[in-house]
Amino acid sequence: MEKKERWIDIYTTYDESEAAIISGFLENEGISSRVESSRVSQIPVSVGKIGEIRILVHPEDFDKAAKIMEAARVQRPDEAGRPATDGK
Repeated sequence: MEKKERWIDIYTTYDESEAAIISGFLENEGISSRVESSRVSQIPVSVGKIGEIRILVHPEDFDKAAKIMEAARVQRPDEAGRPATDGK
């Protein structure tokens, strides 16, 4: 009997490019990842869970992956394009 491989969700996005970049970044750091999309190509909009793209890693890699992602995190601008603030 083949053992079922387990994966755990580490990040969710709605942007395919972002998912590919994050997955590639994790792979470059030696962490196997998988991208799963719940997008429906016939529906041109993303609403709730319909448009989610999840990046998954093995449970034993989760802590390492989370630390790597946190260290590499870049603050995104707000909706108006202003740089994000750190609350100061």
